[in-house]
Amino acid sequence: MPLHIIPVHAYSGYKSNERPLSFVFEGNTHKIKKIISHTYEEIPGKGRRRMYAVKTDEGLTYKLLYDENQGQWLLEE
Repeated sequence: MPLHIIPVHAYSGYKSNERPLSFVFEGNTHKIKKIISHTYEEIPGKGRRRMYAVKTDEGLTYKLLYDENQGQWLLEE
């Protein structure tokens, strides 16, 4: 599954980029209506990724990842 680096507007409370609020993919801004699930993945030698399954206002479901080591948001197709 390809990963795309995407811009994300995120809530930063307890920590930076704590949870996604909206993102841009293929020129369209998607507002997140609901976080369906939130998990973590440890990648040996690369650090940790936070993974979010999200539902947008349009009713679409996406999988977003935040790479804590790189400080980048990714979208998994």
